[in-house]
Amino acid sequence: MKRFVVLVQCVLIFSCAAAAYGFDVKGLQPLQPNGIYSTFSTSTNPAGIFATQFELEQSVDPTSYRINSSVSFAITDAIEASATVPYYLKTGETGFEDAAIGIKDRFIEEEQYMPSVAVLIAGSVPSGRDVIATNGRIGGGLILSKKIGPFKTHANVLVYTPFRRALNTEINLMLGAELQAANNLSILTEVQAKKTHDINKFDYWDWKIGYRFRPLDFLYTTLSAGYGFKTRNPDLHIFLSFTIIYPPAGKILKHIYEEEKE
Repeated sequence: MKRFVVLVQCVLIFSCAAAAYGFDVKGLQPLQPNGIYSTFSTSTNPAGIFATQFELEQSVDPTSYRINSSVSFAITDAIEASATVPYYLKTGETGFEDAAIGIKDRFIEEEQYMPSVAVLIAGSVPSGRDVIATNGRIGGGLILSKKIGPFKTHANVLVYTPFRRALNTEINLMLGAELQAANNLSILTEVQAKKTHDINKFDYWDWKIGYRFRPLDFLYTTLSAGYGFKTRNPDLHIFLSFTIIYPPAGKILKHIYEEEKE
C-alpha cells in the first residue's frame, strides 16, 4: 500500500509539466469525506453537523487559479443542504462564477446486493459575468453508493438546464472510488464524462487521482491531480482542499457503507 501512495505522489509531481487549457463551469461540489472530488456519495453527516471546505485549484497552462468555498449542513441523518461559491483568478480577469446551492436526500439504504440511492436537486445563481458562467442553471440527478470488496464506489448521473437559452442542456456522468490505505488515509480516483453546454455531444473527459488525509478528527485534507480532455492537449488541474467539520466532539460521521466491526 505504501508503494501505491508513492505512485500517487509521483503522478502529482509529474503533472506539473503537462499542458492545460483552463477551467470549466464548477457547479455544486461535495464536501469531504462524503464524496470523491466532483462525485457525490450518498453518505451524510449526522443531523446538526456543519462543514466548510476550501479548495485551491490550479490550471497549469495557461496559469490560472480557482478558489472554491463550500458549506454543508445536515438537516437530518439522510438529508443535507450544501452550497459552493467559486472565485476565478487569472491575470487581467478575476471574479465570482455562478454560486451553486443544492440538497441531497438519501432515500434507499445500502443492502447486501443493492446500493444506497440518493437524489440531488441543485441550481446556480447568476454571477453577472460572461466568463465560466451560464447565467445560472437548474437540475440534479441520482447518486448511487456501494461497497465492493475493499472499495467504496459512487456513481452520479446529473443533468442541468442553463437559464441562458443559447446554451445546451448539460449531462454529467461520474464514477468515483476510494480505498482506505490506513486508518486516516484513503486513496481516491474519479472518472468523468460530460456533455457541456457548448455542444450537443460528450466533449469533455476527465480523470483524477490523489489521496485524502485526516490529521485530526474534525479536519480532512486532499491533494490530487486531474487530466481533462477537450482538445488535443490534456487539461491538467492540481487540487488542494481543507475540510472542517463542526462540532467534532463525540461526533462520528455516518457512512452507510461502514466497515464491519471486528
